[in-house]
Amino acid sequence: MIMSTMITVLLITTGPPLIWAACARRLQRFSVNGPLLMVVLGGIAGWFVADESAAFFDSKLALYLAEVILALLLFVDATDVPGSLRSHATSVPLRLLAVALPLSLILIMAIGLSLPLGLSAAGVLAITCVAVPVDFSPQLSIIKDTRIPPSVRRWLGIESGYNDGLISPLLLAALALASTTGDPGDQALAAFLTAAPAGGIAVIVGALIGTVAGWAFRTAARAQWCDIGSTRIGVLALPLFTFAVAVTAHGNGFVAAFVCGVAFRIALSARGNNPADKPGAEFSLADDVAGVVNLQLWLAFGIAGISLVVSNVNWWPALVLAVCVVTVGRILPVLIALIASPAPWRDRIFMAVMGPHGAASIVFGLIAYNALPNEDGEAVLAAACIIVLSSLVLHGLGASRVISLLYGRIPNHYRDHKVDSSKPLHG
Repeated sequence: MIMSTMITVLLITTGPPLIWAACARRLQRFSVNGPLLMVVLGGIAGWFVADESAAFFDSKLALYLAEVILALLLFVDATDVPGSLRSHATSVPLRLLAVALPLSLILIMAIGLSLPLGLSAAGVLAITCVAVPVDFSPQLSIIKDTRIPPSVRRWLGIESGYNDGLISPLLLAALALASTTGDPGDQALAAFLTAAPAGGIAVIVGALIGTVAGWAFRTAARAQWCDIGSTRIGVLALPLFTFAVAVTAHGNGFVAAFVCGVAFRIALSARGNNPADKPGAEFSLADDVAGVVNLQLWLAFGIAGISLVVSNVNWWPALVLAVCVVTVGRILPVLIALIASPAPWRDRIFMAVMGPHGAASIVFGLIAYNALPNEDGEAVLAAACIIVLSSLVLHGLGASRVISLLYGRIPNHYRDHKVDSSKPLHG
Protein backbone atom coordinates (compact mmCIF):
# COMPACT_ATOMS: atom_id res chain seq x y z
CA MET A 1 0.00 0.00 0.00
CA ILE A 2 2.78 2.42 0.96
CA MET A 3 4.76 1.53 -2.17
CA SER A 4 1.69 2.07 -4.36
CA THR A 5 1.09 5.49 -2.79
CA MET A 6 4.71 6.50 -3.32
CA ILE A 7 4.57 5.46 -6.97
CA THR A 8 1.39 7.51 -7.47
CA VAL A 9 3.01 10.57 -5.86
CA LEU A 10 6.10 10.20 -8.04
CA LEU A 11 4.03 9.90 -11.21
CA ILE A 12 1.95 12.98 -10.35
CA THR A 13 4.91 15.15 -9.31
CA THR A 14 7.34 14.20 -12.09
CA GLY A 15 5.13 13.58 -15.11
CA PRO A 16 3.84 17.16 -15.65
CA PRO A 17 7.30 18.79 -15.34
CA LEU A 18 8.63 16.31 -17.90
CA ILE A 19 5.86 17.29 -20.30
CA TRP A 20 6.64 20.97 -19.81
CA ALA A 21 10.39 20.43 -20.19
CA ALA A 22 9.94 18.65 -23.52
CA CYS A 23 7.40 21.12 -24.98
CA ALA A 24 8.24 24.49 -23.39
CA ARG A 25 9.13 26.35 -26.59
CA ARG A 26 6.23 24.95 -28.58
CA LEU A 27 3.74 25.72 -25.82
CA GLN A 28 5.04 29.28 -25.54
CA ARG A 29 3.92 29.96 -29.10
CA PHE A 30 0.34 29.40 -27.91
CA SER A 31 0.86 31.60 -24.79
CA VAL A 32 0.90 28.51 -22.55
CA ASN A 33 3.63 28.91 -19.95
CA GLY A 34 4.85 26.51 -17.27
CA PRO A 35 2.51 27.65 -14.46
CA LEU A 36 -0.60 27.46 -16.65
CA LEU A 37 0.29 23.97 -17.88
CA MET A 38 0.97 22.80 -14.31
CA VAL A 39 -2.40 24.13 -13.13
CA VAL A 40 -4.24 22.28 -15.90
CA LEU A 41 -2.37 19.01 -15.38
CA GLY A 42 -2.65 19.36 -11.60
CA GLY A 43 -6.40 19.80 -11.91
CA ILE A 44 -6.65 16.66 -14.04
CA ALA A 45 -4.55 14.64 -11.59
CA GLY A 46 -6.39 16.09 -8.59
CA TRP A 47 -9.73 14.86 -9.92
CA PHE A 48 -8.59 11.27 -9.35
CA VAL A 49 -6.96 11.81 -5.95
CA ALA A 50 -9.19 14.52 -4.47
CA ASP A 51 -9.78 12.81 -1.12
CA GLU A 52 -6.14 11.88 -0.61
CA SER A 53 -4.86 15.32 -1.63
CA ALA A 54 -7.29 17.12 0.71
CA ALA A 55 -6.00 15.03 3.62
CA PHE A 56 -2.40 15.78 2.64
CA PHE A 57 -2.88 19.55 2.35
CA ASP A 58 -4.40 19.54 5.85
CA SER A 59 -1.43 17.69 7.37
CA LYS A 60 1.59 18.87 9.33
CA LEU A 61 3.87 17.51 6.61
CA ALA A 62 2.24 19.81 4.05
CA LEU A 63 2.67 22.76 6.43
CA TYR A 64 6.37 22.07 6.94
CA LEU A 65 6.97 21.54 3.23
CA ALA A 66 5.18 24.81 2.40
CA GLU A 67 7.28 26.73 4.92
CA VAL A 68 10.58 25.27 3.67
CA ILE A 69 9.60 25.94 0.04
CA LEU A 70 8.70 29.53 0.89
CA ALA A 71 12.03 29.95 2.67
CA LEU A 72 13.89 28.88 -0.47
CA LEU A 73 11.80 31.08 -2.77
CA LEU A 74 12.15 34.13 -0.52
CA PHE A 75 15.90 33.63 -0.32
CA VAL A 76 16.25 33.45 -4.10
CA ASP A 77 13.89 36.42 -4.49
CA ALA A 78 16.12 38.43 -2.16
CA THR A 79 19.26 37.53 -4.11
CA ASP A 80 17.52 38.43 -7.38
CA VAL A 81 16.74 42.01 -6.35
CA PRO A 82 19.24 44.09 -8.38
CA GLY A 83 21.48 46.76 -6.96
CA SER A 84 22.52 47.79 -3.48
CA LEU A 85 20.25 48.52 -0.54
CA ARG A 86 20.78 52.23 -1.14
CA SER A 87 19.60 51.91 -4.76
CA HIS A 88 16.44 50.10 -3.57
CA ALA A 89 15.44 53.03 -1.37
CA THR A 90 14.50 55.35 -4.22
CA SER A 91 11.24 57.23 -4.49
CA VAL A 92 9.04 54.84 -6.50
CA PRO A 93 9.98 51.52 -4.82
CA LEU A 94 9.62 53.14 -1.40
CA ARG A 95 6.18 54.44 -2.33
CA LEU A 96 5.13 51.00 -3.59
CA LEU A 97 6.34 49.23 -0.44
CA ALA A 98 5.75 51.84 2.27
CA VAL A 99 2.50 53.41 0.98
CA ALA A 100 0.78 51.22 -1.63
CA LEU A 101 1.36 47.98 0.28
CA PRO A 102 -0.19 49.17 3.57
CA LEU A 103 -3.04 50.85 1.68
CA SER A 104 -3.81 47.58 -0.12
CA LEU A 105 -3.80 45.73 3.19
CA ILE A 106 -6.13 48.27 4.80
CA LEU A 107 -8.49 48.42 1.82
CA ILE A 108 -8.88 44.65 1.38
CA MET A 109 -9.15 44.13 5.14
CA ALA A 110 -11.83 46.82 5.43
CA ILE A 111 -13.87 45.31 2.61
CA GLY A 112 -13.57 41.83 4.11
CA LEU A 113 -14.69 42.96 7.57
CA SER A 114 -17.54 45.14 6.32
CA LEU A 115 -19.20 42.49 4.17
CA PRO A 116 -21.31 39.69 5.73
CA LEU A 117 -18.89 36.96 4.65
CA GLY A 118 -19.11 34.86 7.80
CA LEU A 119 -15.33 34.89 8.27
CA SER A 120 -13.36 35.68 11.41
CA ALA A 121 -10.97 38.62 11.55
CA ALA A 122 -8.08 36.13 11.38
CA GLY A 123 -9.53 34.58 8.23
CA VAL A 124 -9.97 37.96 6.51
CA LEU A 125 -6.45 38.99 7.52
CA ALA A 126 -5.05 35.73 6.13
CA ILE A 127 -6.86 36.28 2.82
CA THR A 128 -5.44 39.81 2.75
CA CYS A 129 -1.93 38.40 3.17
CA VAL A 130 -2.58 35.99 0.32
CA ALA A 131 -3.89 38.78 -1.90
CA VAL A 132 -1.24 41.46 -1.56
CA PRO A 133 2.14 39.95 -2.63
CA VAL A 134 3.04 40.61 -6.27
CA ASP A 135 4.91 37.88 -8.15
CA PHE A 136 5.95 38.04 -11.81
CA SER A 137 7.05 34.40 -12.06
CA PRO A 138 3.85 33.24 -13.81
CA GLN A 139 4.03 36.18 -16.23
CA LEU A 140 7.75 36.71 -16.66
CA SER A 141 7.22 38.19 -20.14
CA ILE A 142 5.72 41.29 -18.49
CA ILE A 143 8.86 42.31 -16.66
CA LYS A 144 11.14 41.14 -19.51
CA ASP A 145 9.35 43.08 -22.27
CA THR A 146 11.82 45.62 -23.64
CA ARG A 147 9.02 48.02 -24.62
CA ILE A 148 8.63 48.77 -20.92
CA PRO A 149 11.16 51.36 -19.67
CA PRO A 150 14.08 49.80 -17.75
CA SER A 151 13.27 51.95 -14.72
CA VAL A 152 9.74 50.51 -14.51
CA ARG A 153 11.01 46.95 -14.81
CA ARG A 154 13.53 47.66 -12.08
CA TRP A 155 10.91 49.20 -9.77
CA LEU A 156 8.60 46.21 -10.21
CA GLY A 157 11.49 43.82 -9.64
CA ILE A 158 12.34 45.50 -6.34
CA GLU A 159 8.69 45.51 -5.26
CA SER A 160 8.12 41.83 -6.05
CA GLY A 161 11.39 40.92 -4.34
CA TYR A 162 10.48 42.58 -1.04
CA ASN A 163 6.71 42.51 -0.62
CA ASP A 164 6.27 38.82 0.21
CA GLY A 165 9.04 39.04 2.81
CA LEU A 166 7.30 42.03 4.39
CA ILE A 167 3.91 40.29 4.42
CA SER A 168 5.14 37.04 6.01
CA PRO A 169 5.13 38.35 9.62
CA LEU A 170 1.60 39.64 9.14
CA LEU A 171 0.46 36.18 8.04
CA LEU A 172 1.97 34.71 11.22
CA ALA A 173 0.05 37.32 13.21
CA ALA A 174 -3.17 36.22 11.49
CA LEU A 175 -2.50 32.59 12.39
CA ALA A 176 -1.68 33.57 15.97
CA LEU A 177 -4.88 35.63 16.11
CA ALA A 178 -6.90 32.54 15.17
CA SER A 179 -5.60 30.67 18.22
CA THR A 180 -6.52 33.36 20.78
CA THR A 181 -9.81 33.91 22.61
CA GLY A 182 -11.42 36.84 24.35
CA ASP A 183 -11.81 40.53 23.50
CA PRO A 184 -11.00 41.35 19.83
CA GLY A 185 -8.65 44.16 20.84
CA ASP A 186 -6.82 41.89 23.24
CA GLN A 187 -6.74 39.20 20.55
CA ALA A 188 -5.06 41.53 18.06
CA LEU A 189 -2.54 42.66 20.68
CA ALA A 190 -1.80 39.05 21.62
CA ALA A 191 -1.31 38.14 17.96
CA PHE A 192 1.09 41.04 17.48
CA LEU A 193 3.03 40.18 20.64
CA THR A 194 3.29 36.60 19.42
CA ALA A 195 4.49 37.46 15.92
CA ALA A 196 6.74 40.46 16.70
CA PRO A 197 9.44 38.61 18.69
CA ALA A 198 9.58 35.90 16.03
CA GLY A 199 10.08 38.58 13.38
CA GLY A 200 12.81 40.31 15.38
CA ILE A 201 14.65 37.04 15.95
CA ALA A 202 14.35 36.25 12.23
CA VAL A 203 15.93 39.55 11.20
CA ILE A 204 18.87 39.06 13.57
CA VAL A 205 19.42 35.41 12.59
CA GLY A 206 19.06 36.07 8.85
CA ALA A 207 21.34 39.12 8.82
CA LEU A 208 24.00 37.42 10.92
CA ILE A 209 24.08 34.13 8.98
CA GLY A 210 23.88 35.87 5.59
CA THR A 211 26.70 38.28 6.35
CA VAL A 212 28.97 35.64 7.87
CA ALA A 213 28.26 33.16 5.05
CA GLY A 214 28.90 35.77 2.36
CA TRP A 215 32.19 36.78 3.95
CA ALA A 216 33.19 33.13 4.46
CA PHE A 217 32.49 32.11 0.84
CA ARG A 218 34.22 35.22 -0.50
CA THR A 219 37.29 34.57 1.66
CA ALA A 220 37.32 30.85 0.78
CA ALA A 221 37.14 31.65 -2.93
CA ARG A 222 40.09 34.03 -2.69
CA ALA A 223 42.11 31.38 -0.85
CA GLN A 224 41.03 28.80 -3.46
CA TRP A 225 39.46 26.58 -0.82
CA CYS A 226 36.31 26.23 -2.92
CA ASP A 227 35.18 26.47 -6.52
CA ILE A 228 32.01 27.54 -8.31
CA GLY A 229 30.50 24.05 -8.07
CA SER A 230 30.93 23.72 -4.33
CA THR A 231 29.76 27.31 -3.79
CA ARG A 232 26.54 26.55 -5.70
CA ILE A 233 25.79 23.69 -3.32
CA GLY A 234 26.52 25.91 -0.34
CA VAL A 235 24.21 28.64 -1.63
CA LEU A 236 21.40 26.10 -2.05
CA ALA A 237 21.91 24.78 1.50
CA LEU A 238 22.13 28.26 3.06
CA PRO A 239 18.41 29.20 3.16
CA LEU A 240 17.46 25.78 4.53
CA PHE A 241 20.15 26.06 7.23
CA THR A 242 18.98 29.58 8.08
CA PHE A 243 15.36 28.40 8.27
CA ALA A 244 16.32 25.62 10.70
CA VAL A 245 18.39 27.93 12.92
CA ALA A 246 15.65 30.56 13.05
CA VAL A 247 12.93 28.04 13.93
CA THR A 248 15.18 26.54 16.62
CA ALA A 249 15.59 30.06 18.05
CA HIS A 250 11.77 30.50 17.99
CA GLY A 251 11.95 32.92 15.06
CA ASN A 252 10.17 33.17 11.72
CA GLY A 253 12.06 30.79 9.43
CA PHE A 254 11.05 32.19 6.05
CA VAL A 255 11.57 35.82 7.07
CA ALA A 256 15.04 34.82 8.26
CA ALA A 257 15.72 33.18 4.89
CA PHE A 258 14.67 36.37 3.08
CA VAL A 259 16.89 38.62 5.23
CA CYS A 260 19.72 36.11 4.81
CA GLY A 261 19.40 36.38 1.02
CA VAL A 262 19.73 40.17 1.12
CA ALA A 263 22.71 40.09 3.50
CA PHE A 264 24.41 37.20 1.71
CA ARG A 265 24.24 38.82 -1.73
CA ILE A 266 25.72 42.07 -0.45
CA ALA A 267 28.50 40.34 1.53
CA LEU A 268 29.38 37.96 -1.30
CA SER A 269 29.41 40.72 -3.91
CA ALA A 270 31.88 42.94 -2.03
CA ARG A 271 34.83 41.91 -4.18
CA GLY A 272 36.24 45.22 -5.20
CA ASN A 273 34.53 45.25 -8.62
CA ASN A 274 30.91 46.40 -8.30
CA PRO A 275 29.20 45.52 -5.01
CA ALA A 276 25.85 46.53 -6.46
CA ASP A 277 25.89 43.64 -8.94
CA LYS A 278 24.52 40.26 -8.02
CA PRO A 279 26.95 37.34 -8.57
CA GLY A 280 25.67 35.05 -11.28
CA ALA A 281 27.24 31.59 -11.44
CA GLU A 282 27.16 31.00 -7.68
CA PHE A 283 23.36 31.26 -7.66
CA SER A 284 22.54 29.14 -10.70
CA LEU A 285 21.80 25.91 -8.80
CA ALA A 286 19.54 27.67 -6.29
CA ASP A 287 17.79 29.41 -9.21
CA ASP A 288 17.21 26.10 -11.02
CA VAL A 289 15.94 24.34 -7.89
CA ALA A 290 13.64 27.28 -7.19
CA GLY A 291 12.34 26.93 -10.76
CA VAL A 292 11.53 23.25 -10.21
CA VAL A 293 9.90 24.00 -6.86
CA ASN A 294 7.86 26.74 -8.50
CA LEU A 295 6.50 24.27 -11.05
CA GLN A 296 5.59 21.87 -8.25
CA LEU A 297 3.76 24.68 -6.44
CA TRP A 298 1.62 25.39 -9.49
CA LEU A 299 0.93 21.67 -9.78
CA ALA A 300 -0.15 21.57 -6.13
CA PHE A 301 -2.27 24.64 -6.78
CA GLY A 302 -4.17 22.80 -9.52
CA ILE A 303 -4.68 19.76 -7.30
CA ALA A 304 -5.84 21.90 -4.36
CA GLY A 305 -8.33 23.76 -6.54
CA ILE A 306 -9.96 20.55 -7.71
CA SER A 307 -10.02 19.24 -4.14
CA LEU A 308 -11.98 22.32 -3.07
CA VAL A 309 -14.44 21.94 -5.93
CA VAL A 310 -15.08 18.30 -5.06
CA SER A 311 -15.56 19.11 -1.35
CA ASN A 312 -18.34 21.67 -2.09
CA VAL A 313 -16.70 24.61 -0.34
CA ASN A 314 -18.72 27.81 0.06
CA TRP A 315 -17.03 29.92 -2.60
CA TRP A 316 -18.91 33.20 -2.52
CA PRO A 317 -17.04 34.95 0.38
CA ALA A 318 -13.74 34.17 -1.31
CA LEU A 319 -15.10 35.23 -4.70
CA VAL A 320 -16.21 38.64 -3.41
CA LEU A 321 -12.82 39.40 -1.91
CA ALA A 322 -11.01 38.04 -4.97
CA VAL A 323 -12.89 40.43 -7.26
CA CYS A 324 -11.85 43.33 -5.03
CA VAL A 325 -8.24 42.13 -5.00
CA VAL A 326 -7.76 41.91 -8.76
CA THR A 327 -9.43 45.30 -9.32
CA VAL A 328 -9.36 48.15 -6.80
CA GLY A 329 -7.24 46.29 -4.24
CA ARG A 330 -4.11 46.90 -6.31
CA ILE A 331 -4.99 49.73 -8.68
CA LEU A 332 -6.27 52.37 -6.26
CA PRO A 333 -3.47 52.09 -3.64
CA VAL A 334 -0.71 52.21 -6.28
CA LEU A 335 -2.19 55.27 -8.00
CA ILE A 336 -2.55 57.04 -4.65
CA ALA A 337 0.99 56.11 -3.60
CA LEU A 338 2.49 57.43 -6.84
CA ILE A 339 0.82 60.86 -6.72
CA ALA A 340 3.51 63.52 -7.35
CA SER A 341 6.09 60.79 -7.96
CA PRO A 342 8.75 61.11 -10.70
CA ALA A 343 7.08 58.30 -12.67
CA PRO A 344 5.13 59.41 -15.79
CA TRP A 345 1.40 58.74 -15.80
CA ARG A 346 1.56 55.83 -18.21
CA ASP A 347 4.15 54.14 -15.97
CA ARG A 348 1.93 54.69 -12.94
CA ILE A 349 -1.06 53.14 -14.75
CA PHE A 350 1.02 50.19 -15.89
CA MET A 351 2.37 49.46 -12.40
CA ALA A 352 -1.13 49.79 -10.95
CA VAL A 353 -2.75 47.42 -13.44
CA MET A 354 0.06 44.86 -13.56
CA GLY A 355 0.06 43.09 -10.20
CA PRO A 356 0.16 39.34 -10.89
CA HIS A 357 0.06 36.81 -8.06
CA GLY A 358 1.99 33.56 -7.88
CA ALA A 359 4.18 31.41 -5.66
CA ALA A 360 3.97 33.42 -2.42
CA SER A 361 0.15 33.60 -2.59
CA ILE A 362 -0.07 29.85 -3.17
CA VAL A 363 2.23 29.01 -0.25
CA PHE A 364 0.52 31.51 2.06
CA GLY A 365 -2.82 29.94 1.15
CA LEU A 366 -1.59 26.42 1.89
CA ILE A 367 -0.08 27.51 5.22
CA ALA A 368 -3.29 29.28 6.28
CA TYR A 369 -5.46 26.35 5.15
CA ASN A 370 -3.46 24.04 7.36
CA ALA A 371 -3.27 26.30 10.41
CA LEU A 372 -6.75 27.91 10.53
CA PRO A 373 -10.03 26.30 11.64
CA ASN A 374 -11.88 24.39 8.90
CA GLU A 375 -14.27 27.09 7.63
CA ASP A 376 -11.69 29.87 7.68
CA GLY A 377 -8.97 27.63 6.26
CA GLU A 378 -11.13 26.49 3.36
CA ALA A 379 -12.18 30.07 2.63
CA VAL A 380 -8.55 31.26 2.58
CA LEU A 381 -7.46 28.46 0.25
CA ALA A 382 -10.51 29.09 -1.96
CA ALA A 383 -9.61 32.79 -2.10
CA ALA A 384 -6.01 31.93 -2.97
CA CYS A 385 -7.23 29.70 -5.80
CA ILE A 386 -9.56 32.34 -7.23
CA ILE A 387 -7.07 35.20 -6.87
CA VAL A 388 -4.15 33.33 -8.41
CA LEU A 389 -6.20 31.75 -11.20
CA SER A 390 -7.83 35.09 -12.03
CA SER A 391 -4.42 36.72 -12.13
CA LEU A 392 -3.02 33.92 -14.28
CA VAL A 393 -5.79 34.43 -16.85
CA LEU A 394 -6.25 38.22 -16.70
CA HIS A 395 -2.60 39.21 -16.63
CA GLY A 396 -1.65 36.45 -19.03
CA LEU A 397 -4.21 37.46 -21.64
CA GLY A 398 -4.30 41.19 -20.96
CA ALA A 399 -0.66 42.09 -20.32
CA SER A 400 0.34 42.25 -23.97
CA ARG A 401 -2.61 44.50 -24.84
CA VAL A 402 -1.94 46.82 -21.91
CA ILE A 403 1.73 47.08 -22.89
CA SER A 404 0.75 47.80 -26.50
CA LEU A 405 -1.70 50.51 -25.46
CA LEU A 406 0.76 52.23 -23.13
CA TYR A 407 4.10 51.64 -24.82
CA GLY A 408 3.33 50.73 -28.44
CA ARG A 409 3.33 47.53 -30.47
CA ILE A 410 6.30 45.28 -31.16
CA PRO A 411 8.04 46.34 -34.41
CA ASN A 412 7.65 43.79 -37.19
CA HIS A 413 11.37 43.01 -37.36
CA TYR A 414 11.32 42.13 -33.64
CA ARG A 415 8.34 39.78 -33.68
CA ASP A 416 10.47 36.72 -34.26
CA HIS A 417 12.90 37.65 -31.48
CA LYS A 418 10.64 37.95 -28.47
CA VAL A 419 11.99 37.15 -25.04
CA ASP A 420 11.50 33.50 -24.10
CA SER A 421 9.51 33.75 -20.91
CA SER A 422 8.84 30.05 -20.46
CA LYS A 423 11.54 29.51 -17.86
CA PRO A 424 9.73 28.79 -14.57
CA LEU A 425 11.47 31.36 -12.44
CA HIS A 426 10.35 32.26 -8.95
CA GLY A 427 9.08 35.69 -8.04
